[in-house]
Amino acid sequence: MNRWLFHRLNTLLPTLMKKHGVGMWVTIGREYHEDPSLATLYPSAVDSSRRLTILVFTMESGILKRSVIHTNPDFEPFYERVWNPATEDQWECLVRLIKEKDPKTIALNTSNVFASCDGLTHSIFSKLTELVPRYTDRFISAEPLLVEWFSVRTRKELTAYPFIAEAAREIAATALSRNVIHPGITTTEDVVEWIRQKVLDLGLKTSFYPTVDLQRKGAAMDRIEGEIIRPGDIVHLDFGIEYLGIATDTQQLAYVLSPGEEKPPQGLISAFNKALRMEDIIMDELKPGVSGNDVFLRSTARMAEEELKGMIYTHPVGVHCHEAGALIGLYDLQGPVPIKGELPVTDQTLYALEFNCRDYIPEWGQEVPIYLEEPVAVIGGKAEYMAKRQTGFYLI
Repeated sequence: MNRWLFHRLNTLLPTLMKKHGVGMWVTIGREYHEDPSLATLYPSAVDSSRRLTILVFTMESGILKRSVIHTNPDFEPFYERVWNPATEDQWECLVRLIKEKDPKTIALNTSNVFASCDGLTHSIFSKLTELVPRYTDRFISAEPLLVEWFSVRTRKELTAYPFIAEAAREIAATALSRNVIHPGITTTEDVVEWIRQKVLDLGLKTSFYPTVDLQRKGAAMDRIEGEIIRPGDIVHLDFGIEYLGIATDTQQLAYVLSPGEEKPPQGLISAFNKALRMEDIIMDELKPGVSGNDVFLRSTARMAEEELKGMIYTHPVGVHCHEAGALIGLYDLQGPVPIKGELPVTDQTLYALEFNCRDYIPEWGQEVPIYLEEPVAVIGGKAEYMAKRQTGFYLI
């Protein structure tokens, strides 16, 4: 993680500062009330702000200078320590830096759209306006920079991510097997508890609380929770992990064979294949430079042409499971998404390709949604899978 951080600070951050016209970026954290971006900026030996930490990034003649206003030696060599406690306090040091550098713009972590980009507290903003009143007209939002800092992955990270995604997939595959599920005995909550314990045993944590639910012949609900898993059920898992500072998010499906069955009913196999076709369409449309809304509209238009019935709610994944960046539909908004959907898809960005495809199952006499979610990345102008694609039900 330290190697990744050093690489990101040396390569990605200068590019983003130039791209978004940021002369100086100031990020301030206080112990127990941390700015969300600080976890992505601290080396591994620094786990909190320790009362107060101020990071200052400045573009000088095209070169990025990284400074920290703190005495902790563990910030080196990632940042230069510029504070002399014998002659000034931390705020006085920040004022001195601002006046010495005299930047044309000062980016602060404020955002009306993305919570992860809105880490500057009201009290600190008020203090800044008091300390440097003649620079307040140079204050700008760091949101555009932060969106890409959170969502864009470097080459080194993208090389490792398939191993992270496969680690999550291996846990999911075990959870959806007879190693964990005993039909007629095991409940959906039992599977969730097994996953949570397994992840903790591995020294990891889940990126959100897992969900395990059922689809059952004759049921009035699409997703049943809190039930015993029985033969003939579809078991649906929504699950992710956090590892090496990056999150995963995936949905997998299993079918519980009834006595005498060797495979799911043909109607379910056909429905799964239609879901895979829908996945192909979204993957084909997921390209850098295209807005999230355009990816959604183009995909749904092609789905209509092929008479595929479904929903798209695909989102970036990065430091956070629901990362800042271009959204492609929402579960509760199947249409253009204001602001977040208007952003362009960026290259070297991870996505959770999340959707469902509904189809009528003759053997069940009802319509059934196939819920899937795959880890993908936009690399070199196209989308690629980051883990082995699920192409059929796991069989229990």
